[in-house]
Amino acid sequence: MKTSILIISWKNIWRNRTRSLVVIVAVTLGLIVGMLTVAIMTGWVEQRLNDAISNEISHIQIHHPDFINNEEIQFTINDLDKLTAVLDTMNGIINYSIRSKNFAMIRSDWATTGLVVKGIDLEGEKKISQLKNYIIEGTYFEKEERLPSIVIGRKAAEELKLLNYQIDSIKMKKLDSIEIPGQISLKLESLGSRRYRTEKQFRHALSTLLTEPEIKKYSQILVDHFSFYRLGAKVTITISDTAKNMIPVTFRVQGIYKTSNSLFDGMNAFVLQETLLKETGFDHRFVHEIAIVCKNDNQAIEIANKLKTLFPNQSILSWKEISPDMAYMRDMMKIWDLLYVGIIMFALAFGIINTMLMAVLERTKELGMLMAIGMNRFKVFRMIMYESVFLTLTGALLGMLLSVVIIALLAKSGINLSMWSEGLEAIGYSAIIYPVITVKNYIDITLLVILTGVLAALWPIRKALQLNPAEALRTD
Repeated sequence: MKTSILIISWKNIWRNRTRSLVVIVAVTLGLIVGMLTVAIMTGWVEQRLNDAISNEISHIQIHHPDFINNEEIQFTINDLDKLTAVLDTMNGIINYSIRSKNFAMIRSDWATTGLVVKGIDLEGEKKISQLKNYIIEGTYFEKEERLPSIVIGRKAAEELKLLNYQIDSIKMKKLDSIEIPGQISLKLESLGSRRYRTEKQFRHALSTLLTEPEIKKYSQILVDHFSFYRLGAKVTITISDTAKNMIPVTFRVQGIYKTSNSLFDGMNAFVLQETLLKETGFDHRFVHEIAIVCKNDNQAIEIANKLKTLFPNQSILSWKEISPDMAYMRDMMKIWDLLYVGIIMFALAFGIINTMLMAVLERTKELGMLMAIGMNRFKVFRMIMYESVFLTLTGALLGMLLSVVIIALLAKSGINLSMWSEGLEAIGYSAIIYPVITVKNYIDITLLVILTGVLAALWPIRKALQLNPAEALRTD
């Protein structure tokens, strides 16, 4: 009898195809929008976390306890050899790298700014950081120079006036490849080969030549096309030596990197640890930070707790402690995902209730007859409940199936928000989003859909169970 009620319930929802299809399509579209929004927000947060761990904070950081508060160069890590010996053998740690950190003034021939200069062990850094993949100009310490090399961020390069603009003959010949009209090319020739130190100056020069519609359509393309970095330029960094004397050290810019976090790009420069030790006179124990990468985010927290037990006199922080705002956002996303889809299903529930109520009212005589010939109220309850769940679940399954396809396509191509890139990168978020969805998301939402179907059926069921079989049979 149980199977027959299931079959009858399934057939009942198709007795009025148009009405049922309207509800199914509404649920399908609602789930597509809901799942896509969940995937975009989850992907965005996960990208930010992955970028931060890969480039900025790693999974675990170890410092001298006083360095966290004062960040002065004398607070180097104690028991460095003992620490590294434990890290070499601890399960769950993929790699680690040692770093020294100096807050210094850096000066080019055209500007001055403040930076955190990090002395890195190149081989160790390549194993824990993806920064080498973000080099947009030059190389990541791949060339030997007469002067020591430095790698700086795009934002820092702009502040040091190392990002210039010039209309040269080589790039003029390539304008056709970026679909710039011939009349604009002719106008640009009048600017000659003058070099502009800032983007503002170059845009002003363009505004004197181009019409307003041309500026609106082509200015950003021209700015990107005619920009170049002064690779090989000399910069001077003022740092402290062993006697606490401030000494100037000249470096040559070998590479420019650009991450999704413009604040990080503007604050961090990288040099080789051996170079820093040579110039300042410190020994190999001049280490302010050990950055550790683990197998996964959750294991990193467990390993950090173990290290705290082994080395209570060190400051050992997991990624959650270094960046609690990101940890909070990630945890909250799990709640917001269900809440957002729950709001959509709550709105759709009224349509489901309306459809089921109409179905019950149209079948008043039929339901009275079924109860008159022996169908008990519990079976009527189950039949209407199954109808509501089937109706909701059909639309939900279609919506989730289509969302899988849409999200898979977007996960490959990404969603480009480059028109807002400056604002997004200022807060550390990438302008290209790759949506992410998990099996658990689909399981949770399937359960939420079933719950919606059950709750939406309660009012129609109540109406059906209140029917008097004798009165129902007299209904036209």
